Amino acid sequence: MTLQLLLQNPPQLHEDPSGKLTSWQISDAVLNFLDQYVNSNSKTLETGAGLSTVLFAQKGAFHTSIVPDLKLINRIQSYCQNNHISYSKVTFKAGISERILPSLELDNLDLVLIDGRHAFPTPFIDWYYTCEKLKVGGMMIVDDTQIWTGTILKEFLLSEPEWELTADLSSKTAVFLKIKECTHSKEWLEQPLVINKSRYSIITSKINRAFEALRQGNFGKIFKKVPI
Repeated sequence: MTLQLLLQNPPQLHEDPSGKLTSWQISDAVLNFLDQYVNSNSKTLETGAGLSTVLFAQKGAFHTSIVPDLKLINRIQSYCQNNHISYSKVTFKAGISERILPSLELDNLDLVLIDGRHAFPTPFIDWYYTCEKLKVGGMMIVDDTQIWTGTILKEFLLSEPEWELTADLSSKTAVFLKIKECTHSKEWLEQPLVINKSRYSIITSKINRAFEALRQGNFGKIFKKVPI
């Protein structure tokens, strides 16, 4: 089955709040990107599952999908079986990514798709535990950047020298190329976005402390450097 045929009649794999089956598929632009980038030698991982998982299976990638919904996993497997798509190279990890990713033994990934739970702080945790597993030259895809958590993660990666934005698909999915190894040992003063977002609050804090010193009659504190 080609991607074009898959998109003509996409399966309803998800449940809405009422329990009705629906399709919350990732955008066609992202699916077309995956179709071009992923092959049978690719090592891939996604947080979340859906039509993208079917496509990873169809491409024959060594794929890991982290998703807490067992019924969704079963629907994906049934759809693949009914449409003669092998999912033998797809590994499903049933559970929330915050608990599974820290102990997941994977490395040298070619592509990571962050499209699981979008509530704070899940997208940041998903990135934190997958960015070092992704090889240099690999792709980090952040979906739903129109949501605040996705926006912040996108802004952060745009400011970091280890990452290069290569595509902004449908204005809601950012594709980043990992151009060099990253580390979690950085201090906040080594992260441009954190510095820029902290300037106002740091200055405000210094002013407030100066006024507090003035109220207390401690004039020496006003004129000496106030530590951050």
